[in-house]
Amino acid sequence: MRTWWGIRRLYEMRFQERLLLLLLLVAAAYYVVFAIAQWTTLTPASLRFDFANYFGGAQAAAHGTDVYADFKRSWGTEAWVVAYIYPPFFAELLAPLTPLGLVGAARVWLLAVHAAFFGSLALLLHIHPELSRAGRRLLLAAAFGFMPVYLNLKFQQVATVWLLLVTAALWAALRRRDGLSGGFIALAASLKVTPIVLIPLFARLGRLRVAMLGSGMLLIVTMVTLLASPGSWQFFTVVLPRIGLGTANWDNGSIDGLVSRIVVLAPNLLGGATQTAAKIVIALAAVTVVSVTIWLAGGRGVAPREPRSGRRPTRVARDVPNERLRRSHAMRAFETSDQGWTLRLGVAALITSLLIVSSVTWQHHLVTLLLPMATALAWIVQRRPGARYGWALAAAYAACWIDRRAFPLPADLQVHSASQGALVLAGTSVKLIGLLLLWTLLLQMLRHERRRLAEVRRPQPPASGAAALPAA
Repeated sequence: MRTWWGIRRLYEMRFQERLLLLLLLVAAAYYVVFAIAQWTTLTPASLRFDFANYFGGAQAAAHGTDVYADFKRSWGTEAWVVAYIYPPFFAELLAPLTPLGLVGAARVWLLAVHAAFFGSLALLLHIHPELSRAGRRLLLAAAFGFMPVYLNLKFQQVATVWLLLVTAALWAALRRRDGLSGGFIALAASLKVTPIVLIPLFARLGRLRVAMLGSGMLLIVTMVTLLASPGSWQFFTVVLPRIGLGTANWDNGSIDGLVSRIVVLAPNLLGGATQTAAKIVIALAAVTVVSVTIWLAGGRGVAPREPRSGRRPTRVARDVPNERLRRSHAMRAFETSDQGWTLRLGVAALITSLLIVSSVTWQHHLVTLLLPMATALAWIVQRRPGARYGWALAAAYAACWIDRRAFPLPADLQVHSASQGALVLAGTSVKLIGLLLLWTLLLQMLRHERRRLAEVRRPQPPASGAAALPAA
């Protein structure tokens, strides 16, 4: 089939680039049309979801009242999902927009969301120079065609801003600008708590200055916010413990969501210990996935030791120290260049792991996967490990793109039989399968990098021109 004219063209580089360019133009045009349509049709009714919550918290912050009053009043009912549940820093950040009214503030925030998305794409291309022209076009087309991007725009979520800050932190760390990197981590963790896990990751990677600066700046931002917003300390004592319980909602794509749905479908699975066992499983899964990711991200290859012999080492010629110095410089250059891969893959794997174990992972949160997918694509282009890596990445992308509504699940969101229960568990876990596939793929890439580092550290035989001297 590869000899057929239509199929043969697919293997031509120029044809591939033109095809990807066409795909990119179509996806970008759809993005522009979607953005214009959303901008012109913004109404209070279309903003009744997430941005209405943001605006309510911003109003409370602007007037110096409790930003979590609605949450505390409605907790225990379904109404709590329309209350402000984010860190107080976000409410303070939006407070200057409150004089514009709900729709006016939403328009300004929507511009910020678009700017964060395009800024993230620019940084992703900058920190992955290994991408060829076809690779850059493929990444951009995949980004403009990614369903979570449009859901993020629809709900005007904060995920693109989080993606921009995490990507900027990675960019600054790669350029050895530790202060900037720590500052971006502090801002990201102030908007959404989970980026705080980047601090132990950088510490594990030996970037202690980034970890320390990030911790210090986060502490400063938190203290200033608490002083500026009375009662905002309740985010840590009231809001976090409650929203950390997760939800069995069919759109929750994390392990928490899957376990919660199993408990709802089989409340007596383990008798009276079902609820307790579910909480233990969720907690263990979160600790295990994040800990394994951080540990493997900082792992280093170890060269095998040379076997000992009874003979004394042979003296070599005077140029051997130069050879050792050359190997030392080569290894240092390798570690410097490949530190970028270790850092990039580690951050990518950690972001994916956080989505896997988060208490709530809606599909619009998956927009942050653009960073892990860009890193995986660049690594595949650079290392060329085999076709199975590319197919695995494509499968993970497709699984995270698909929504549960693509499956014939009960329209009334009620399970009426065991077969329906199995279908619900399968159809609502597709995003989780994609996340797990991407996570394991990134860990496998980290394993390859450790193996390469071990090969460089392995002692090499002396140069062929070195003359051996007799032992003393």
